[in-house]
Amino acid sequence: MSRSIRSGFIAGIVAGGIATTAIYLGLFTSGVPAVALALWDRMLRAIPMEIFSYFIVRLKFAAKPSAFWGMLLGLVVLWGVLGALLARARPLTRVILAWVISAGTLALLTFGPASATLAARRQALGASDGSALLVALAIAAYAAVFAGVYAGAVRGRPPRVDPGASGDGVTRREVLSRGLLLVVAATAGAAAARWVVTAGDRARIFAQSLFAGIKDLPPEITPNDRFYVVSKNPPGFDPDLDANRWSLEVTGLVARPLKLTYDQIRQFPAVEQFQTLECISNEVGGDLISNARWKGARLRDVLQQAGGPGVKAVKVAFRCADGYTESIPIADALNPTTLLAYEMNGERLPPRHGFPVRLLVPGLFGMKNPKWITRIEVVDYDFQGYWERSGWSDEAVVKTMSKFTTLPRTAAPGEVPLGGVAYAGDRGVRDVEVSTDGGKTWQKAEVKPALGPFTWVLWAAIWTPTGPGEYTLKVRARDGGGVVQTAREAPTLPDGASGYHTLRVRVRK
Repeated sequence: MSRSIRSGFIAGIVAGGIATTAIYLGLFTSGVPAVALALWDRMLRAIPMEIFSYFIVRLKFAAKPSAFWGMLLGLVVLWGVLGALLARARPLTRVILAWVISAGTLALLTFGPASATLAARRQALGASDGSALLVALAIAAYAAVFAGVYAGAVRGRPPRVDPGASGDGVTRREVLSRGLLLVVAATAGAAAARWVVTAGDRARIFAQSLFAGIKDLPPEITPNDRFYVVSKNPPGFDPDLDANRWSLEVTGLVARPLKLTYDQIRQFPAVEQFQTLECISNEVGGDLISNARWKGARLRDVLQQAGGPGVKAVKVAFRCADGYTESIPIADALNPTTLLAYEMNGERLPPRHGFPVRLLVPGLFGMKNPKWITRIEVVDYDFQGYWERSGWSDEAVVKTMSKFTTLPRTAAPGEVPLGGVAYAGDRGVRDVEVSTDGGKTWQKAEVKPALGPFTWVLWAAIWTPTGPGEYTLKVRARDGGGVVQTAREAPTLPDGASGYHTLRVRVRK
């Protein structure tokens, strides 16, 4: 590699790092990282869902941060390659081409999605539109940042310096190297900060009956700060909305379109219900499931105030401040248990769980319970939401599941406490069974009464091994209709994982 190409690559990396940082921070787009989110959406569409689902299962909460920071790093590297390709061009040509190629590529990849994302966020904050123009100007500015920094970095060839000479002079290569180090360090530091999570207190164990002896059961109600969090957004990019500026539009096939404030939503008759949410990406035995007490207004009441759905209505679609979209059938929308929730466990709905308002539909996976809703639209066609367009189930009905939360790998002779949770959506759980011989025989476990018809149940059992050796433990549940959980193993894509949660335990002598 010639010296000019190498210098151009390094200059491109530095300039690209600065431009990418501006994109990440949402500079020139009112602090909303619309272009970064558009790149993220574009990458999600390009990656086969089978591959993305595989990494979600394997890396869990680290999957999206890894993919997002990898995407930004890839963008910086691409700018470095562009810098190398333009290194031998004349200075003026170099600047013009750097700007045109950068702006054109960003516009091609992000303009439409970025404009939609920015429009949704500005609408949620009560701001006027003009998002398309703002995104166009921002893309031009990001390209100008890259072109300007790059042109300055490769403006001339640095004078040769005797390696043995002393002095305080710093070569251009040293400046570029130090700049690259700063960019990498800043990016790594920001990534590390996103991955830091605060540790919560251990949940109190139950103090009665058999459940008092099971030390690793979750609390029946998951504290807000321990409730699982999943969104389409990369880490740190979820909306944080102001209730005083937010409003909810109700439109489409309704007689009287509405625009409701946060206070007006809270004036509808309030409903409280316990409900469990489970992510459709939750693997067998996974942790993407939690339970809470919610409070909100019936979606049916809101639609009725708008005159009710028209006779040709097929679905109710939801648009959210982060650009997420979802829909549910009219029958689900009119069910009195479907809520627009604004409280969680007696507190105002936390921002990461959808403040000001999120949807709750009992019996459906979490993807059907969108957060940060800004618009409800009654439509006469089969509206496909964000994840459905990537191949995930449109029905997204929760499968009956059960799992161990006590995870003994080795055990001493004597009584071994076992326990966990089971969930069957709005069908309820009739009973739970445990096998200690790989599924040849089954014994019923004790099941704690559910907090409500839409929640998980806690189960517990005491196992006394017959002697030392290796044992295969399995658990299964039966829903309220008497249907046994399927043993057929299936991946999370497209409609949720299935199979029996299995443990292998060695009993010592």
